[in-house]
Amino acid sequence: MESLYPDTIRLLIDSYAGLTPELQKAARFMVEHPEEIGLNSMRGVAREAGVKPATITRLTKTLGFPEYESLREPFRQRLRTRSPEFAAKFQSVQRRGEAGDRSILADLRAQEMANIEFSLSDENLPIMEDAAQTMHDSRRVYVLGLRGAHAPAFLFHYAYQLFQENSQLLDTSAGIFADQLRGIGASDSLLVVSFPPYTQLTIDAVEYAAEAGAQIIAVTDSVISPAANAAAHTIVTKNQSPSFYHSFTGALAVTQALITMLVTKAGGDAVKIVEEAEKQLSRISAYW
Repeated sequence: MESLYPDTIRLLIDSYAGLTPELQKAARFMVEHPEEIGLNSMRGVAREAGVKPATITRLTKTLGFPEYESLREPFRQRLRTRSPEFAAKFQSVQRRGEAGDRSILADLRAQEMANIEFSLSDENLPIMEDAAQTMHDSRRVYVLGLRGAHAPAFLFHYAYQLFQENSQLLDTSAGIFADQLRGIGASDSLLVVSFPPYTQLTIDAVEYAAEAGAQIIAVTDSVISPAANAAAHTIVTKNQSPSFYHSFTGALAVTQALITMLVTKAGGDAVKIVEEAEKQLSRISAYW
């Protein structure tokens, strides 16, 4: 039987916006500390989360579970199996392929289209417009996306630096990641792309930038993502996929939308930068 843990986490995330502040506090703790839920009693979880036991009971009922132990079971199952998410999904895709099930490609197409529709929804557009304005007003725009999230982050940086000269792409090459963040401050912004399993270095960088006063723009999977903890703008995108690896199609759509919005805000100097970039690329025969 496939683990119910991912479904439970998704239920917590999807229900979060409609919860009371106290229930949100408990839900956030469950998402961020799954091992604690699997290992501890209801009273222990309440104590660690800083809420009353009755709050955990109310959250349990609100989520549709008959009792706390039913809510806890997927977290306990996760501890028992310790089956890596990617490996389990990889095996599932393999089994469908071995069975001659070609519908997985239709499922993939439908899910990717749904990811884009959600990411560029009417609800997200005002958030993206505000985020674009924040970056437009920034002294410097730092861009961060590690591991799989590097692709949408790099696309944003590459397109942005063609018409602006204040972008800094953060990466781990040569071990100077911390050095790249040294000058970040209250006049700057950080665009971060982050999805579960969240990369620890990414979250550390977000917390450091927030403490330095920078405005955080988070492209992530939920408002209770650790990347969104201190964010001024949180752009929630879907990253679901029937394949073994989560999707970045929604995040790519968001970064392209942000670039388009920033182009509309750019002045005449940006045109000159683009023209000069074209001349330089032509001189070095960058394109075939």
